[in-house]
Amino acid sequence: MQDKPFFASVKENLNGRPGQPMVLGVCKTLAARFQLEVWFVRLAAIALGVFFTFATLVVYILLGLFLDETAARSKSLFEGLGIWFREFTDKVANWCHCSASGTSRHRNH
Repeated sequence: MQDKPFFASVKENLNGRPGQPMVLGVCKTLAARFQLEVWFVRLAAIALGVFFTFATLVVYILLGLFLDETAARSKSLFEGLGIWFREFTDKVANWCHCSASGTSRHRNH
């Protein structure tokens, strides 16, 4: 087994797979625009997220929606999440309705 230095391992993990964004592709897009290493931008995003979680998340999502390179992927991700959430709430509502109607029938007998 080949041991890599810690920093090299972190850098490799933060680079992600070639051509594949890790979440929305915001860090990769920003790195390309500002001619920086992708791992550096991702590390900065993680560090900001640790100290300013909500603000970092809001800015990340907004950049994902408004950057030309990431807009289509971001919109499709949120559309998919919306569909999943709607289906999930329908299942929960059906389950609650079945449980409530089953309980009321049981009380009448």
